[in-house]
Parts: sequence; structure tokens; C-alpha cells
Amino acid sequence: MNALFLALSLVMQSDPLLYADDDLSRGATAVYTITVIHDTSYWIILECENPGADMNVVVASRDMDFDEFMSLPYYEDYQYARGFSLAEGLEDGPSESFTLTAPYTGPAYIVVHDIGETGGSYELKVF
Repeated sequence: MNALFLALSLVMQSDPLLYADDDLSRGATAVYTITVIHDTSYWIILECENPGADMNVVVASRDMDFDEFMSLPYYEDYQYARGFSLAEGLEDGPSESFTLTAPYTGPAYIVVHDIGETGGSYELKVF
């Protein structure tokens, strides 16, 4: 237990690989691109200040057609991304925290969706 606490403390003190401070309109979707490295573990954290919000996060693989994703309307884009999911944060409520161990080296897409349709601001961090 102490080793886990120490590891989490060290991660939280380091700079994230990705940091986004953003807002979503009601029912909207946002996407970010990162490069993952095979067999590396990543910690994805989404924090939303709106207590009534429900945000979900999907990490979609490089197999997702980005142009097709961008052409889809709200919610359909999120559902499309889920079809290529490497990992998901689907907890009820405004915040998410989960890990991903990359199955390949290359691009991945982090998709944030306002499933609760309240909108709001959030911080997304990848360690």
C-alpha cells in the first residue's frame, strides 16, 4: 500500500504528457491526439467542477478513421470512437480516472463526451 501511494505521489508531481483545460457545450464531444508507446501504462484523469455533469472518456485506437469521426454529429462521433476503444472511463458523474497499457506504438485519440448533456469545463490529464 505504501509503495502504491509513493508511486501515485511521484506521478502527480510530474508534468502530464497531455494537459487540457477546456469547456464542452451541452452534449458535445472533444478529441485530443497523443502518441502511445507499446507496453507503456498511462493514467487518464478527467476532472469536471460541475457536480451535475456526467463526462465520459474513450481512448480510441489508431484504427479509428479520424476524418469519419469528425464528420459525424454529436453523440454519433462518441459512439463511433467507442467502437475502437483501447480503454474507457464510463463512471457516472463528472470525473473519470483509469489506466491504459498501450498495445502498440503510435497515435491514439482521447475522446471526451458530455454524456449527461449539461456541458461544463474540465481538466484532462494524461500521465
